Amino acid sequence: MSLVAKEIKGKQYYYSFLSYRLIKGPKSFSKYIGSGKPTARALDKIEEAFKDELIQRLSGRAYSNSLVTKDEVIKSLLFRAEFNKKYDRLTTLKQRKYDIDSTVMFTLTTLITEDVDVDLTDVRNAFSKASRLTLREQISKNMLRAVESIKHPHRLDGSYLLDLHSKIMATFKTKTPGKFREKQVYLYRQGSRGQFEDEEIAYRPPHHAKIAKLLSRFFNWYNQSALNPIEKAATAHYALYKIHPFLDGNKRICRLVFNKTLLDSHFPLINISNKREAYFSALVTSVESNSPNPFIEFAFKQYYLQVREFLSTS
Repeated sequence: MSLVAKEIKGKQYYYSFLSYRLIKGPKSFSKYIGSGKPTARALDKIEEAFKDELIQRLSGRAYSNSLVTKDEVIKSLLFRAEFNKKYDRLTTLKQRKYDIDSTVMFTLTTLITEDVDVDLTDVRNAFSKASRLTLREQISKNMLRAVESIKHPHRLDGSYLLDLHSKIMATFKTKTPGKFREKQVYLYRQGSRGQFEDEEIAYRPPHHAKIAKLLSRFFNWYNQSALNPIEKAATAHYALYKIHPFLDGNKRICRLVFNKTLLDSHFPLINISNKREAYFSALVTSVESNSPNPFIEFAFKQYYLQVREFLSTS
């Protein structure tokens, strides 16, 4: 923040000034302070209060921040406003096309990230067909149903998590769809070609007997947290992945919860695993270091990148 002085009729008046760079130049805000120049300490307090006021104004609520700055929260809200402004100006037909394309691409990416054998044609067919689906189309359809579910308000709890899992894993009966795991699982590093290597990462998920208690804590935190949406979404993904409540499909569930968090706060659907190697690297780095910060940083970068791509299209 900068302090700006304006002279009116020979008297000095002071304003606090904040500026954030967006796609088409900076977005600036100013607030009148008074005729007396504030001390550096007073200016810091004014700045913090001004940022809280901006967050409230842009979001309609007092979002908190933990591992990111208030400036980052404000910037993310400004990007949301720009996204929604452009989306609202689209014709109904173009909105529908965007919704379908983003849903289809998220579904495709979140499946192939886990080496599920589907392609774009399978997902598009699954979206348009109601019956007589091939196995690959049915797998895609199951994921599409889960994506559709997170677009509607649901309290995040054990029942809802199990419902999401039963949807996405319905075709994989050996992976106990809709049930929490009852044995130990291990996490392995991913190779450069997408194959998992034999090397176990420096983190082992908790014993299955602890899952219920850990999930209870997770849901309590999630449903009470006032964290800003992107930080909350990334932290939830990180925390749920560490619990690893299912035999398989955990990252798919994490990406659904990540986007449920965003959609609930009127943020766009973000294809978080679009950059596959970077996604795995950020997630594993966070898990091994016992800190969500690397993954949160990655999530913010992907959010800005994908919103910029949308805003830059005609």
